Amino acid sequence: MFDMGFLELLLIGIIALIVLGPERLPKAARTVGLWVGKAKQGFDSIKTEIDRELKLKELQQQIAEQKAELKADLDVKSEFETLKDELNNSANTIRDETTSVRQTLNTSTTYEDHSDAIENENSAVNATTKEHNNEQ
Repeated sequence: MFDMGFLELLLIGIIALIVLGPERLPKAARTVGLWVGKAKQGFDSIKTEIDRELKLKELQQQIAEQKAELKADLDVKSEFETLKDELNNSANTIRDETTSVRQTLNTSTTYEDHSDAIENENSAVNATTKEHNNEQ
């Protein structure tokens, strides 16, 4: 704490013996020892409290970082769900168009009607694909 060596302590002891005398020196030494012990205990408690505060701040910072990560993960999940819904809508549109083309093919009786229906189906699928690509 104060970087005092043996010689400094010996010098202080000799001066205390001369000033206080041999009768009062033991009582004074106990009193000084108690004060030093109380001071050391006070410093230790302050040090412990500061350490706790630092650890608490570290934990709060880690919690804030994890909250940010979770929020980012939730945002990504929401984006994936939006994309999933868009893909499902596109797939449903294609299925509906394909079903209508099949019905048209089933009701058609000539080869020319079939080729027209196939061309209509191809153009509908291409339009839906272009529309989906433009959305992305």
